[in-house]
Amino acid sequence: MGVRRVKLTGLAMGVVARMCVRAGVGRRLGRHVRLSINYAARDRKPRYTTDDDPRRPGPHGPPGGPNGPYRTRPPTREAQINDLRQNGATRPMPHGRRPPLSGNKTPNQNATRRDRRATERQERFESARDQRRARGGAGGGGGGSSWLNTTTILVGAVVVGVLIVVFVAIGQLGGKATGTFNDPGIAYPASLLDQRSTGKADAPVTLEVWEDFQCPVCAKHSLTVEPVLVEQYVKTGVLRIVHRDLAFLGRGGADDESKLAASGAVCATAQGKYWDYSHWVYNNQDGENNGGFRRERLKQIAQAAGVDVTSWDTCINDPATVKEVADSTTTGVGQGINSTPTMYINGTQVQPAGLKTAAELGALIEAAAAVTPSPAPSASAAP
Repeated sequence: MGVRRVKLTGLAMGVVARMCVRAGVGRRLGRHVRLSINYAARDRKPRYTTDDDPRRPGPHGPPGGPNGPYRTRPPTREAQINDLRQNGATRPMPHGRRPPLSGNKTPNQNATRRDRRATERQERFESARDQRRARGGAGGGGGGSSWLNTTTILVGAVVVGVLIVVFVAIGQLGGKATGTFNDPGIAYPASLLDQRSTGKADAPVTLEVWEDFQCPVCAKHSLTVEPVLVEQYVKTGVLRIVHRDLAFLGRGGADDESKLAASGAVCATAQGKYWDYSHWVYNNQDGENNGGFRRERLKQIAQAAGVDVTSWDTCINDPATVKEVADSTTTGVGQGINSTPTMYINGTQVQPAGLKTAAELGALIEAAAAVTPSPAPSASAAP
């Protein structure tokens, strides 16, 4: 209905326009009338009105070209700069950029919500920072900085960490770190000692012990079990104890710690100091192949045990000493010994191999002594 009304209106106005031209009113008036008729017939609206931003260009322009009644020219660069100087950063610059705000310039009240929120967060952060500084100054007394600050805490943590490392190192390295050694506190009667054996040569029971100086179980046997056996059976003439070397826990080479410790035992034996040396070495173990029995430390242990280190130092490098240790190890391996300590009572291996308590070994010693024939009595004088 509306379209028909527009068409009828257009026809009527067309008639009026032609009548105006014929009547001589003027061609200009008739032309304007025809333009109004054409817009009304096509039911179109101008793309730009006076309410729109005159600077925003569109893909198509209204009649009249770029200088038509509903469109203006784009502003020049000088006009944009003047506009920014007057209005601040309220309007976007070309390519979506905004001019930076100086430190003493307050943002325009027409800023976006995001800008206002960012400004509020910055203000809250600065306020909280000022409050923390004020509290720190008050705590220090007289406006000074507080002693409990980040630098003080960091330095204290570093000092505590260094102290912990030092204490742990001393605890783990033991004599290696401090240069001191632990006295075993064991001394056997000299009358019972003979090279690597202790006890009477004619004792009915012989306990043969194969050990490696790096073996921790061997150390426990020599330092805790053996002294009980010496007190109960060696001193009473029932038992004789003999030590053998089985240097097989080392890594090989000239600095093999098992072979070095066994060679040192050979040299201590030559001075009659085997039992003192063995007890000191066992009581100052420092793990297997960790440098606890390197040459320098073994020499210090031997000196603490009362060994003459001058002759001992010459003896330990003697090829004959090294050969004696190798021969002893070969003999033990040839007997099928593959763990330490391995013990034999009167030639019979104690099964299973390993650490035995003094009570367990005492029972075996008493059983072996019970079956050992007594020495033949001497002939009595004839009546």
